[in-house]
Amino acid sequence: MVLPLAALGCAGRTAPFNEMDEAAFTVYKLQGQETAPPAAAATPGAPGLAIPGLPPELTALGQQAGAALQQILPPGLQIPGLTPGQPGVIAPAADTRPRFKGFVILGQMPLSDQEVKDEILDVFGDEGSFQGQTNNCFFPGLGVSMSRAGAAPVDLLVSLSCNQAQGDGFRWPYPTNGLTPETSQRMTKVYEKMFGPVPPGS
Repeated sequence: MVLPLAALGCAGRTAPFNEMDEAAFTVYKLQGQETAPPAAAATPGAPGLAIPGLPPELTALGQQAGAALQQILPPGLQIPGLTPGQPGVIAPAADTRPRFKGFVILGQMPLSDQEVKDEILDVFGDEGSFQGQTNNCFFPGLGVSMSRAGAAPVDLLVSLSCNQAQGDGFRWPYPTNGLTPETSQRMTKVYEKMFGPVPPGS
């Protein structure tokens, strides 16, 4: 009996990638290197000490303490937030940016192109795609999540600049996780097909 090529390809992949042909794929464009979220504006209102959520009575006490402290400090020394006429304390902005495995998501989309799905599965389902040589960093620019009904998702992070990949939701099946030069080229093409040119540091 002759098996179809698709069946042969699937059977030749390492678990769990040999079971992902029917999985739903989502790909993520990630900001591998963390940057600070946009800063919050200075607290509006009267000048002086301003702490978000502090009752007005305690704010007034803090302003009085700041004024008393200002009197015992050397002339001309100004403390931001305590010196009369200076803007209030800048409250840190809550970082509400969406994330995948802790990395900021810059874009995401479902993956329906079967050719790209097969390329990802072929790369990660083959031990020969990986080597021991990596850069001493990890700034993933590409994330992939594969989900099947009734099973935990299989997630991948790929850092082309650091020459390595990591998995989550399964035990990494190989002794190494560094990308071979060929694997790096193949995953670069996957990235470019989904999101365009690979930015530096991805």
